Amino acid sequence: MPIELPFAVRPAKLASITTGNALASRPVSNLGLLSYPSMTWKSSGNLNLWARGSFPSAKEIDFVSMVQANALPGTTIRVRLGTTQAQVDGVSAPYDSTALPFISPAMTREGGLYHSHLAIGAVQSATWWRIDIGGHTGDFEAAGLVMGKRLTPTRFYDRDFEYGFEDLGGLDINRLGIVAETPGITLQTLLFKLAWTTEAEYFEEFRPMLISLATRGVSYWCFDPEPTAFRQDKTFLGFFARMPFAKGGPKPRTFEIEFLIRSLI
Repeated sequence: MPIELPFAVRPAKLASITTGNALASRPVSNLGLLSYPSMTWKSSGNLNLWARGSFPSAKEIDFVSMVQANALPGTTIRVRLGTTQAQVDGVSAPYDSTALPFISPAMTREGGLYHSHLAIGAVQSATWWRIDIGGHTGDFEAAGLVMGKRLTPTRFYDRDFEYGFEDLGGLDINRLGIVAETPGITLQTLLFKLAWTTEAEYFEEFRPMLISLATRGVSYWCFDPEPTAFRQDKTFLGFFARMPFAKGGPKPRTFEIEFLIRSLI
């Protein structure tokens, strides 16, 4: 299968989220807290597994992903986007994905947590949204919900990209050989460079995203969207480790931008 261009999403801020099933200690509002993946939405059982919300104003959306979910092979996800609550609750939503496999393509991931992946062919202008989970067994739990418009470069990244890890723990060995370990999680990292970014791409697409996120905002990246068993591990959600900047390239009015992302998932 061919390698596809990577894309980024600046997640829309979620507010006023409601659901049919949530534990008091794991409310559905946690889906909007992408900076805190340990704060999850968790249900009590598998009935009424839906989440619904609205935006203060219409948002352009062509991508939806629920991340870090304890999905099972039979779990499905349905996305509806519209301009009113009645549309997304009923059958008249301008966009309705119908029920799709949550884990697509089918695969088994170490840790048992999965990200859904829905790329919508045409950009939708939506004020209301609704997610329905079906076919699940037991309690359902997910860490976040990403919705927004994809930013896709016109050219591929340079060949010297890096998939890596950052160990947030520590290890000291004293002069007597005694080991002192400091517990900590290991983050996934992604380092790559877009070396032929056009002037229009930079000023119209990347620059607004970088200004809004800086190194404190969360962004979503799919480095290879081709539906293979490795797409889950090529998905990143996190912060820029350093502020990307546009460096003049060999051709006038082209730039190279280097990205280093520290992923929370």
